[in-house]
Amino acid sequence: MTLTDVRTLLDELAAIAPAVRTELRSAANRGKTATENSSGDDQSVADLAINRRFRERLSPLDAVGAFASEECESVEETGEGYSVAIDPLDGSSNLQSNNTVGTVIGVYDAPLPASGRNLIASAVLLYGPITTMTTAVDGTVTQYTIDCGEMVDSRPVTVPDRERICGFAGTTSEWSEPVRSFWRELTDECKLRYTGAMVGDIAHLLVDGGLLGYPERTASPNGDLRLQYEVNPIAHLVETAGGRSSTGRGSPLDIQPDGLHQHVPAYFGTPATIDTLEAHLESASQTDE
Repeated sequence: MTLTDVRTLLDELAAIAPAVRTELRSAANRGKTATENSSGDDQSVADLAINRRFRERLSPLDAVGAFASEECESVEETGEGYSVAIDPLDGSSNLQSNNTVGTVIGVYDAPLPASGRNLIASAVLLYGPITTMTTAVDGTVTQYTIDCGEMVDSRPVTVPDRERICGFAGTTSEWSEPVRSFWRELTDECKLRYTGAMVGDIAHLLVDGGLLGYPERTASPNGDLRLQYEVNPIAHLVETAGGRSSTGRGSPLDIQPDGLHQHVPAYFGTPATIDTLEAHLESASQTDE
């Protein structure tokens, strides 16, 4: 497999975007089903419809050898190509309020579940006022505008060397004391940003710099995000753009996964902010000992 195969896959992701927009415009798709995904989250009609769109379009590609999704219990083997892990509709809880949603994709050159170090490409489709696709391929991050299923223009993306925004998932009462104390220091200097969809938060980060956190909390002891198709692709994209990612103890890309739907805490931000976070949590851990 080659970078040409990766480009073919990215072209197909762009081509799917208008169909996803069509699904999102359907009022019926804003409702919930009676089912849960493998992580125990309620599935919306849109979750299943959009997952089906991606599966039907990506699985037949020669570049795709395996397809895994937040909405499917197991990996579907499809051929000899790359392994694709996808969150087809990140932020589906935002549908009722008509707020930002998107799609997160990781392309691994290894069988799933795989280490993030096996990622050769990652991408985020954002269905905002315009549709964009931000990709990390071959050491470069690029944002494309999608129009009529094609990438019509592009711009390079780097994480700014500044710290303007911050946002953490959950409530302060659910976090550990070290996370709470770091949060108090952080909010003295940064504007609050939290959209309810990681794709929207990451879009802010890539423009403004800062820190986004999805920590372990009482309701989610292992964090809210899934390693294979949420944390790893975003970590790959952010780190390729010059930022850093962390579980609080190092890059999630170094984790050897123990399952397809494994959860981990995750933080994404400027290198200096992640360094400060890790030092704060390490110091708190040593004090507790």
